[in-house]
Amino acid sequence: MELKDVLRVNYSKDKLKAWIELLDSSFFDEVTEEDVGFLIEKAKINFGLVEWQQSDWKQILANHQPLIIAKGIPPENGEDGYLEWKITLNSSISEEEKFSFRDVTKIPSVNKGDKIATIVPATEGKEGTDVFGNPIRQKKGVGVRTKAGKNVEIEEETNVFVATAEGQLSITTKFIHVFPLYELSGDLSLETGNIDFVGSVTIRGNVGTGYSVKAKGDLFISGLVEGAFLQAGGNIVINEGISGMDKAYIKAEGNIETNYINQAKIETGNNLVVKKSILHSDCVAEGDIICQNGSIIGGSNSAGRQIEVKNVGNFAFTKTELALGINKKVSEQVEQLNEQLSALKDNQNKLVLLGNQLQKKKKQSGLNTKERIVLLKQRHSLEKVTKDIEQIQLEMTELQWTIGNFTEMSINVYGKAFGNVELNIGKYSRLLKDEHSCFKSYLKDMEIVMEPL
Repeated sequence: MELKDVLRVNYSKDKLKAWIELLDSSFFDEVTEEDVGFLIEKAKINFGLVEWQQSDWKQILANHQPLIIAKGIPPENGEDGYLEWKITLNSSISEEEKFSFRDVTKIPSVNKGDKIATIVPATEGKEGTDVFGNPIRQKKGVGVRTKAGKNVEIEEETNVFVATAEGQLSITTKFIHVFPLYELSGDLSLETGNIDFVGSVTIRGNVGTGYSVKAKGDLFISGLVEGAFLQAGGNIVINEGISGMDKAYIKAEGNIETNYINQAKIETGNNLVVKKSILHSDCVAEGDIICQNGSIIGGSNSAGRQIEVKNVGNFAFTKTELALGINKKVSEQVEQLNEQLSALKDNQNKLVLLGNQLQKKKKQSGLNTKERIVLLKQRHSLEKVTKDIEQIQLEMTELQWTIGNFTEMSINVYGKAFGNVELNIGKYSRLLKDEHSCFKSYLKDMEIVMEPL
């Protein structure tokens, strides 16, 4: 019987651990230390070797236990970069600061020359090494993607964002802006007309049906919004609420915060925060929908990450839809990138195969002039394809915040969910036929599951 029929070298899927296991004990007594060493050498395991000879290795194998022979070094992933804020971002107002009962938030402002935030760079991490001596690539940290916007510059030497003008600070996921502020002391009326402003807008009153307010910065409204059109390049805060009468359309690239929403269409590039209720409305948030202390009744509510709500639906079994997942535009982008990635990987495999064949011939009999030129072209093409693959993978990583990670998505109901409530996560759907209380719903093994909170 040959040695390979008695002992076998095996290793983990990640190649960070290797061991020997006993196959047949019939001739095991004749196996020597040199035989084990020969097997290890033949398997080309040459990194992280442990001193297995110092152990009672024969007894370990005789007990049909794995004899550990090598341990690699796992990679150390890098840490993501982040912004270290130099100013307070708290927008709440103390009782002493309030001018009226409608004042619940303050507009964050800066002066020219103020330091806003410092970029703390991402770290590279450290490569690992498997038991065959091959490097294991680490996952590098993701750098800060926030850029200097209007009236903000970044000091290259210190990586500090600095305000170049006095005004309102507006922070989104992509930019830090400082906008001049337009303020209206009362209701939007025929006297003022519609508003279209390059900065931020504060309206200390109501916005009635038929009016339009556009702000490239943030939009603050102290009173009520009816069937109006609101659009902001930053955040929208509506203190009283939205009574839309199926005519209101509210859109922001940042967050939208309000007291309640009734019969309105809402779109936000980040989070939707509602204190009381969302009624018969169509709401889409690329981040979270947060209505922890209120109810969502009727309509469709879609979020990119999480939905947090107290009660969903009602005793009248009003059809109410809660959805998590990606929008159509981003889905099409990802599909295109996946097709490109698949084609590039096929090309990469063909180039690797061609290179291996040429290298083998080079060792055996040498290459002629034409073959040497082909080998040079193969190396250049392989390098370009590899870079293209890395670029597409980076693009897909950058889209991940928009797409959302299904493993991190959840619908959290802290009160009751009534019948005729439909839960959707990606392409999966679950219709509740009766009442449920206090649960977390998420996707597991291609099925929407519910567990108690």
